[in-house]
Amino acid sequence: MRRVLLCSLAFLLVATSASASPITFFFTSGSAQITATAGATPIVDATITLGGIFVTFDPVLPEVVSFSITAPQSAPITMLNEYGGFNTFVIESATIDPGATYSNLSVTPTGVNSWSFFVGPIDVAGVYSASHTSGVPPPVTNVAAPFVGISFLNGSINTDLMTFELLGVTLAQLSGAGFGEANDLIVKADLTWTGVVPEPGTALLLSSGLVVLAAIRSRNSGRIRRG
Repeated sequence: MRRVLLCSLAFLLVATSASASPITFFFTSGSAQITATAGATPIVDATITLGGIFVTFDPVLPEVVSFSITAPQSAPITMLNEYGGFNTFVIESATIDPGATYSNLSVTPTGVNSWSFFVGPIDVAGVYSASHTSGVPPPVTNVAAPFVGISFLNGSINTDLMTFELLGVTLAQLSGAGFGEANDLIVKADLTWTGVVPEPGTALLLSSGLVVLAAIRSRNSGRIRRG
């Protein structure tokens, strides 16, 4: 019986190891540092809360296989300087996904179980609203600001500290002419997530291995008591 249990454990551990490439992680919470500039003028510098994301990473190749990011509606953000007559805006929603020709341009180990990467292009689909506290000009709502197949990004992943970062993501580039401004509005973000839940398959295999170990320990304890 013990031999059977040990063989089962070995099989499960091998299967778990094999499943480690690639691995899908669910990072449970995050934040975004949002900056916007018009030429040399700062317009926005604010932090918003992000929800969880799925990231599929292959530590063997290594490669950031895929990710899917959805930002929920933000609280109203007060601008540092007015733009287009507005002094407050809201990110209604934003999604970031790999573009049609997405690839890993570089993935470099930076330590044990940590890598930096440069990937792209990515597709960004944002929706925003803007207003002025005085009510003039009239607010604009649910304005789409797609930024498709252009932006590349740097980032890092650490599977020990359980962190995932995307740095310098261009969320939008809005034409200044549409706002009566001389300079376009460039919106960028540094995104950081922490905390992780392993993919269901890996978690199941690990838990199954623990069950086998518990059975072996219980059997050995029984023998000791009988002895």
